[in-house]
Amino acid sequence: MFIITDKRFTTLGNQIFEFMSGLYPNLTEVDIEVIPTDLTEDNVFGWTLENNDQNEIEIHNELTQKDFITTLIHELIHVDQNVRGLLDDTERENEAYRLEGMLTERFMTEC
Repeated sequence: MFIITDKRFTTLGNQIFEFMSGLYPNLTEVDIEVIPTDLTEDNVFGWTLENNDQNEIEIHNELTQKDFITTLIHELIHVDQNVRGLLDDTERENEAYRLEGMLTERFMTEC
């Protein structure tokens, strides 16, 4: 189940989830909750926390549309990595950063 707790982001977030789950079917196997929140003090755009089969994505609530898309794609890659059991932080970030730009452009072209 994919849930976004802020109605402002529901449509775009659902579109991104549908796009990403087509590429990463593992995303449909776990519960994902996206929580827009103020992450200014943390100096990040988003992060993913895993708790059993529940994945919580906190995403900064003041992002441009493109930054929201890129960040959610990045964090959904981390959810897929959680399902696959990829635990090495360096590998996780390298993979997510390597793919986020390409997938953002693809999403913006196709959707």
